[in-house]
Amino acid sequence: MTYEIFITAAAERDLLRASDHIAFVLKNPQAADDLLDEAEAQINSLAEFPEKFKLVDDPVLASWGIHFVMVNGYHAFYVISEATYRVIIVRFLFQKSNWTVILRQGFSLL
Repeated sequence: MTYEIFITAAAERDLLRASDHIAFVLKNPQAADDLLDEAEAQINSLAEFPEKFKLVDDPVLASWGIHFVMVNGYHAFYVISEATYRVIIVRFLFQKSNWTVILRQGFSLL
């Protein structure tokens, strides 16, 4: 079974902010392009086997079913909907950010 990949508006904003920061603040447009390419590849790979990446270590977030995949120093956080065969990317955050606090504040599945 192939799962549909859905990226929330928040995750899309996160990804664009990360790319813009790398391209314009760090002045490395090639690294920004590489990040976008790798994010696309890693996220699309979830369509075939979304369970291949583990749940987050935080017990509260794990109880919500949040998984993550690492992408060039960032984490793409996602949940799996078995009912609709969807992988929902909820956030895309720098791995050294306080992502536990950010995710515990809640997130939209839209």
